[in-house]
Amino acid sequence: MLVDIEELLDRARVFLKIAIVYAGDKTDLDTVIDTGINSRDWKSYRPVAENIAETLEKEGFSDVAVLPESRHLGAELAKRGIDIVWLNSGGVQGINPMAHAPSLLEMLGVPYVGHNPLAVSLLDNKHVFKSICSAATLPTARFVVIPPSLSSDDLKNSQNFRAVFGNFSGPFIVKPVSGRASKNVHFVDSNDELKAAVEDVREKTRHLCLVEEFLPGDEFAISIMGPLIRRNGKFHDLPQPFAFSAVQRCFESQEKVFTSMDEKPITHDRIRLLDSTQESDIITRLEKLARNVFSCFTLSSLVRLDLRINGHGELMLLEANPKPDLSQPTENIASITCSGLAEQEMSYRDLIISIFAERLIQLATPRKLNSGLYRKLFGNMA
Repeated sequence: MLVDIEELLDRARVFLKIAIVYAGDKTDLDTVIDTGINSRDWKSYRPVAENIAETLEKEGFSDVAVLPESRHLGAELAKRGIDIVWLNSGGVQGINPMAHAPSLLEMLGVPYVGHNPLAVSLLDNKHVFKSICSAATLPTARFVVIPPSLSSDDLKNSQNFRAVFGNFSGPFIVKPVSGRASKNVHFVDSNDELKAAVEDVREKTRHLCLVEEFLPGDEFAISIMGPLIRRNGKFHDLPQPFAFSAVQRCFESQEKVFTSMDEKPITHDRIRLLDSTQESDIITRLEKLARNVFSCFTLSSLVRLDLRINGHGELMLLEANPKPDLSQPTENIASITCSGLAEQEMSYRDLIISIFAERLIQLATPRKLNSGLYRKLFGNMA
């Protein structure tokens, strides 16, 4: 069945009950049964969830709620009769927390906007992402994973470390395998300084630690999503995934790691949108790599990739962000993912509606014929 996207959205505006979910706080005793570790640095993302909700409401969606991810989420969705969830949570606590909410929704049979549990696990766990990139011959910096059982005193002499780095003595980057916003990331000048950095990451996360070769060149980011976009008020189904907002991160003179947005807001002078005329070569390379990742990982929703140039001028994948910042840019605060929308003749509202419409189209498949959402949207459209 061919679906008219405008008609589909008109029906969704009237009939669908939507929940935007952010990360609940584990220190609130009503959020979890018992508090545990956070392998991924926690943030609520509630303001971004509210940005998304307000945008949908401005677009005419009649029933939009903003809810925390918590132990009550399933019951709350059932009580409110929610038809579809937009996941804007990095998880509450535990290991691999970004996969918890999509796993719950899969089990409950509630459709959602966002990556499935497998995809988000592959993307958010940097060591797994980099391992798959290496297997698929996608360029990434060499690295080792340090398990909690390995003494940091024995790190430099471990068989795995020697096999990967040989006589290379630094510099390195040390970071959690799952993280956000450059939190708990260390630049280490030589292997003599590795111990303190590794122990700090272990102390903060109680989980695996990743050590990778530091790349000395410029750092870039690019966002990519499915091919359905709204531009100038009209939908376009592009022939390939939509790669956009190719930017260079602007470092201060002694800055080795991009400072966390929690410590220093991402103002408009901290990123530079690449010039499509003067820098078409690097943009083309970024877009090609982004589409290769999108295809290799069989993605279906928005992701932002971070890349850096090595000592030989080659672009290397650093990591993938399965939940890039979707906050609405302001006069003073920038959003990396939203920075190139104007160049694409798109607005923030266009981006939000594009992501939502893409997901609705994905749900309009034969395997979803018996779902409640499908019946609500398509009952009279056959």
